[in-house]
Amino acid sequence: MLNSEILRNNLEVYNNSIFPMQIIMLVVAMVLTYFLFAKPSAKMDKIMKGYLAFAFAWAGLMFPIYGFSKIIFTIYYLVLTSLFIIDIFRARIEFKLPETNGKKYFVLFLIISAFVLYPVIEYISGHSYPRIPLFGVAPCPTIIFSLALLIGSIPKVDKKIFILLIIPAISYGFIVPITLGVWADLILLVAGIYGLVMLMKSWRKII
Repeated sequence: MLNSEILRNNLEVYNNSIFPMQIIMLVVAMVLTYFLFAKPSAKMDKIMKGYLAFAFAWAGLMFPIYGFSKIIFTIYYLVLTSLFIIDIFRARIEFKLPETNGKKYFVLFLIISAFVLYPVIEYISGHSYPRIPLFGVAPCPTIIFSLALLIGSIPKVDKKIFILLIIPAISYGFIVPITLGVWADLILLVAGIYGLVMLMKSWRKII
């Protein structure tokens, strides 16, 4: 059974084995996010969707979860990968920042949290690299980032992708801090609850 010590040991082996993939995924995401908002275009939307598809495929196939849970985990994230790839061609999602300042700042807060605040909270809570989940190669910070992008893009989103991100955000965000001591996942819980509220409020506006 997975516990905090086993998780941390698995993360240590995993992060050491894939280095410098963590840096590559973070830098690429930062560059893409800048251009996505500074110079929005259909081309940048497609590139970001391709990046997210790759990130979730990586998480599903590579993240250190074992046993029967690994099968469910992998299938779930490969479904997400497939939906992002499909939307490259269907173009339901059009990434943007919200027009109202409150929502805009919250979306930016979630993005910065995924990149920076998540590992900072892990460090403050007594854990450091390589024994922490990191953006782009671990699901939780990557889900925070993805939800931030979708929250900002309402109503131009895909309901299926949104729901598939909200489910692990709320479940992981509630369970993982208590059972595994990953307190940074409280940000994930906040993102999931806010995303659910925004999805319900905008349900009829979303095609």
